[in-house]
Order: sequence, then structure tokens, then C-alpha cells
Amino acid sequence: MTDSSSSLRSLLGARPDPEFQLSLPRGWERMEPTQEAQDELERRLSRRFMHADGGPETMQAFARIRGMLRQAVKDMREQRVIASFAPTADTDDVPFPVPASIVATIRTAPSTEEMDGYVKNLISSEGARPLTDNTSILRVERENIREEGGERVVLSSTLYVTPVPGARRRRALELLAGYARPADIPREDEQIQAVHAFFDLMVATLRWREASVA
Repeated sequence: MTDSSSSLRSLLGARPDPEFQLSLPRGWERMEPTQEAQDELERRLSRRFMHADGGPETMQAFARIRGMLRQAVKDMREQRVIASFAPTADTDDVPFPVPASIVATIRTAPSTEEMDGYVKNLISSEGARPLTDNTSILRVERENIREEGGERVVLSSTLYVTPVPGARRRRALELLAGYARPADIPREDEQIQAVHAFFDLMVATLRWREASVA
């Protein structure tokens, strides 16, 4: 799946963007925000809840989670997300301390100068730095606090930006890794540090390949 500008480029006969891949740990899966993917996740949810007691509370929980899933997929389509990654596989032993996900989008600029300006602003204003020794991937962390149900929650995100090969610095892949944690758990907490290291390791496996031709 591609964003709308990629679809237009394809209609105009432009060469499609290469496809990207991440090496995913056990339990993590890639999903594109298509109706087929949504239907598959709903079937999995249904199977899981069928193994529960099946009472009114269970059915209410199923309806609530299904509604959240449908809204999440709708939001991804509206935000032109091309893929998402999350620990959604049917396994009971996925070790991860907080609910987390990574979403992928394509940022397009009309000129290299505008894209360069965007990148320079990330560096000068937000302190973005290269991901370890991989200077082709820029990394920046963002955090803000929100009140949810009377509790203060930290919404943490890490943005990774890298140029799309062959796009002459006019298109960039953006991977946004995010999770939430209670505000009384600091960023320096050992488990939270492990979450960020996990994101970095996964994004560091980024590889490109030629787009498949239908």
C-alpha cells in the first residue's frame, strides 16, 4: 500500500518507491490499514473472546475493543499510514512491558531544499541525532503528559526519518514508535530504557528492496 502521492506518481508513470522491510521479533507483525487486515484482526479477537466465559461483560469488552480497532484503522487511513507494526500475533509469551506500536508514513516535499529544511529543523530545534552509526536514519524523542481517567500518563514517541532511495531527497520514510506509561515512571527506568533500545534495534534492521510489480 502507498500514500496518495505515490498513487498519483504511479498513474503518471513515475517509478514506484522501493519497499521497506523491518526484521520483526517474535510476536510482532506488520499490518497495512486495509479492510482485509482489519477483518483478520477482528476474527482473531473473536476467537480469543470465544475462549473466555462468554458472559455479558466479555461480550461488552469484545465490542469495545473491536470498536477501538476499527477507529484505529480508520485513523491510520486518514493519516496516510502505509504500514504499522505491533505485537499482535496469537501468542501468550510476547515479553513487552508496555503497549507499543510503530507506524510508517511517507513525507513528501516539493523540493530538496524544503526537505533539507525540515531535517535541519529536527536537528536544531528538537535535537535529532543519527541512529547509532547509521547516519542515514535520524532519530528524535518526544514526550508529553496527558490526563486520562484522573491519571497522568506520559505519551512517548520516537520519530525515525530516512530518505527514500532514488527520491532525490524529496521523499522520506518516517517511522513513529510510540507507547504510554504512568507519569511516575521516569524515562530512566530500566524497563523503559529497554523499550527505547528495542525500538532502536528494530528500526536499525531497515532494508529496502525494489517495489513488486502487480
